[in-house]
Amino acid sequence: MKRIVIAVDGSEISRDLAEYAFHYAHREGDAELIFLHVVEPPNLSGFESGQLVVNLPSEEERKNQARTTIEARLRDAKQTFPFDVPHLSVVVTYGAPYKEIVDFAKARDADMIMIGHRGLSNLERFFIGSVAAKVVAHAPCSVYVLRPKEKAAAKS
Repeated sequence: MKRIVIAVDGSEISRDLAEYAFHYAHREGDAELIFLHVVEPPNLSGFESGQLVVNLPSEEERKNQARTTIEARLRDAKQTFPFDVPHLSVVVTYGAPYKEIVDFAKARDADMIMIGHRGLSNLERFFIGSVAAKVVAHAPCSVYVLRPKEKAAAKS
């Protein structure tokens, strides 16, 4: 059985990626789909120690909330898919997305990683990098990157 890790983040491209993964699993006939969502630690760089008064959800609360959201979105996507997807699971981890995706794929001996590409500008990519690009560079297996379809230009 092929083991496929599908990195999802709740974006529109993640929904398209889930649909692609369903089609892939149906076409292959025997594929295990593991949908992986990585909860990132909160970015508190703008706050000095002692100034933050709000109560942030715990790591476990954030993971549970993310799991509930991802599972609901997958249920919705599966309802529109005409075939059964028998080997499907959802895993939620905590940390830096690209590192968690790569480490998870290594630990699970994945045959492929599927990930969406959000289309960062060159400047954004230079400063913050692309999770998809980092996964491709460090993955222990093949990586399929789904790019968003170009929106049709409005006719003048």
